[in-house]
Amino acid sequence: MRIKKKKAFHDYMTPGFWRSHHVIPAFIALVGLGVALGIAHFSSFDPNKVSATTADNVYGWAWSDAIGWISMNDQPPICATAPSCGSYGARLASTVTVQPHPAGAQGHALTGYVWSDNLGFICFGTSCNIAACRGSFLPSPPGTGFYAYVDPITDQSVKKVHGWAVICNLKDEGWISLNCEDTGTCSDPTVAGDRNYKLVYNPVDKKFHNAGTPGSPFGWNGNNDGSGIGYVNFYPWAASPDGMHLVTPAENCSVTGDEDLNGLADCSDPACSAAPQCQEINAINGGATLADKYQACHDNLDNDGNAQADCTGFGVWPADASCVGSVVCNPEANCSDGVDNDGDSFIDCADSDCSAAPNCQPESICDDGVDNDGDGLTDCADSDCSSDPSCTPQPACNDNPVCNALSGQDKIDCCCNDNSTNGPHPLDCLDPLCIAQAPRVCSAWSSVVTGNIYAGGGVAGTQAPKAVGTNVKYCLRSTGVIEWTSEASCKEESAGAISLPVYPYYRNKLGFLDLAGIRSGRYGTVQPVVNSADIPVVLGGRVYRYTGGGTFVLSAKTFNNGVGATGRGNGLLFIDGGNLQIDANIAYTADPVQTSLRNLASFGIIVVKDAFGNGGNITVNHTVDSVSGTLFAEGFISTGTVKTSNPAASDVSLKFYGLLVAEQFNLLRNNDNPQVPAEEIIFDGRAVVNPPPGMQDISKSLPNPEAVF
Repeated sequence: MRIKKKKAFHDYMTPGFWRSHHVIPAFIALVGLGVALGIAHFSSFDPNKVSATTADNVYGWAWSDAIGWISMNDQPPICATAPSCGSYGARLASTVTVQPHPAGAQGHALTGYVWSDNLGFICFGTSCNIAACRGSFLPSPPGTGFYAYVDPITDQSVKKVHGWAVICNLKDEGWISLNCEDTGTCSDPTVAGDRNYKLVYNPVDKKFHNAGTPGSPFGWNGNNDGSGIGYVNFYPWAASPDGMHLVTPAENCSVTGDEDLNGLADCSDPACSAAPQCQEINAINGGATLADKYQACHDNLDNDGNAQADCTGFGVWPADASCVGSVVCNPEANCSDGVDNDGDSFIDCADSDCSAAPNCQPESICDDGVDNDGDGLTDCADSDCSSDPSCTPQPACNDNPVCNALSGQDKIDCCCNDNSTNGPHPLDCLDPLCIAQAPRVCSAWSSVVTGNIYAGGGVAGTQAPKAVGTNVKYCLRSTGVIEWTSEASCKEESAGAISLPVYPYYRNKLGFLDLAGIRSGRYGTVQPVVNSADIPVVLGGRVYRYTGGGTFVLSAKTFNNGVGATGRGNGLLFIDGGNLQIDANIAYTADPVQTSLRNLASFGIIVVKDAFGNGGNITVNHTVDSVSGTLFAEGFISTGTVKTSNPAASDVSLKFYGLLVAEQFNLLRNNDNPQVPAEEIIFDGRAVVNPPPGMQDISKSLPNPEAVF
């Protein structure tokens, strides 16, 4: 016996099939469906009495000339079998997911059940994959699963519906194709008798119909034997709201997504136009500050996606309604209240909106005793008059708020001692105006007793008063300009540079700092320290090494001589990769040496940078007036000044007893007595007669006991 394989109905869905069969009367189709009609539910169906449920979002009616009305959403009739004896309805998913056909396709799944009084339930997509609706084969394509979906609704253009519905009671004979493109059976819509059916979704009106799309709003059911219900019209009346359509929740303007499926998400949806977060003026940081609102309305952007921008519009965009009329789009409201009224970060006269305000005009006459611009400042007290001939020139200080907070002589002294040119002027006391007007500051000078000065970058500062003497006993040598004076009239401004021993070898013409030997104990026992208390007053020939980084604070010390034939009075504080701050006086005992020169107290300090170039500096607290020792700083040595915190105060004079070596010296002290040097450096010779551990080679290179580096 030969068995003929039954073809799927869509294999016959060709243009020729439609041309030869489209005239079959609806009566014949109904006869062919007699068995199915016999098991369907009959009722006195009245579509106008049905009320929709809230579980599903597809509403309305479809029509078939063969079976009549199809309800999209309703309360359940009395039914005896699956798929559902509860409420029925169809739904279009609000999110996009991967669909089974074609491979990788994405869309909004169309699922659920609708009802025909004559044929019973009709399912959509994956909802058909139940025993009550599933037959013996699947439509091809894809031939492997159930599907129905709408193309991704990313804008308001018309979207195609793809896939299948199934008349559950008919199973294999009940497939309804929703788009002829899925089966490749679309014919020429311009040729009479050809079939071209397409169900579409229009996001603008949420109807499953668009008059401009050929084949809309139809689906098709037809079988190999000529049976089938033919066309299903999913929107029977083009002008009626009762065809298949969506009823969706309102757009949630605060949650990302297109909840109402109109192709416009969040702030781009007109439904969100009144939401605060969707208004242009609140687009930046939610409009938390006036400055945020100003930026949002002046950035040449359509921040809220409503095709409007800023206060005056930009490009093709007109002005945004939420910005127009707000304070950020109006000029500064008050030019003398100390408030930024319009959010542009400019206050009062600093705002260009106030350029014509009377209180923002410059002082017009600087010697009439009148506050012409109403800013509370008269004549020369007004900065507008700073360059007027009638006003005595003052050292400029506009870049220093600390000095600007002072007045009178205190302000002048501050301006002439802030290590700034304060505009087009010479630095501090190099400015003739400061020399003339700030004698308390510019009379401060430094002195080196019984020593020479070697400076690679020049020597700048106040000369010692002639009635007192000179800055240096012997010679001044540098590669730069020398402003100090020498008792021996010895100045050499073209001397070759003498570089310091620096990382990594610490060796040059001055000598060799054997840091590796110092660390290993070659020159004396190494004792780790963490604070000043770890350093005894009898140094004992030891190396006191600090490796904690940051700043080591050295408190007051008076070092005693060693005792006996083996008692050593020398010692070294080695700051290995950090900074040193001297917070109190450092001195030697006045007691005489008992046995030998090795008993003589001799304190050395070496401060070097770490491997990353950090540290290496020595700073002296402004309260210190005496420091004894041999000091080497790979960075700078700074003497400190009280004027940093109190510009009106006078510094105490500082005396160094010993030897100073550094890359740079910041001699910052000032005092009110022009007869006394602000810093005085006195070489005492201890570095030569009893060098601190590890500094022997440097001390040997000293040309004579009077040299100070």
